[in-house]
Amino acid sequence: MAKPTTNVNRLEPTTEEQLADASREVQKAFAEHGDAIKSLLAVVQDLYDSGVLEMMHALLNSKEKVASIALEQILKPSVLNTIKNAMTACSMVSKIDPEQLSTLVDALVVGLRRGQDNVESGKRVGVLQLAKTLRNSDVNRTFALLLGVLEGMGQKL
Repeated sequence: MAKPTTNVNRLEPTTEEQLADASREVQKAFAEHGDAIKSLLAVVQDLYDSGVLEMMHALLNSKEKVASIALEQILKPSVLNTIKNAMTACSMVSKIDPEQLSTLVDALVVGLRRGQDNVESGKRVGVLQLAKTLRNSDVNRTFALLLGVLEGMGQKL
């Protein structure tokens, strides 16, 4: 009967063999992804030329100080209020039907252009002209919208 093997001799690659294997893998990766690597190097060169790379390096070296300053600024009441207001505005906009919002924005842009034209021309509006304008279907439709908005806001206030 054979004796059990108690000693296993493993062949560990030498440092030179490990470096040669790593070098072959890197060469293979460069050959397979040459265009992407060239593009990446061009981007890195552009970042270096513009000084952005140096700024990023300095930022990373002083990350604790930068984080401290950023946190200090974020915790200011005015910044917190701005963040809360932005979140509230996003919430409000998400409740509006996208088509309605698009229509309102388009209408507002056209209205602002007309208003600017009136201001630039020096056009004056009298009381009689205002009363006549209320009979215009476009103006009347806008007043109906505005009155609806005012009524809805009044119910919630």
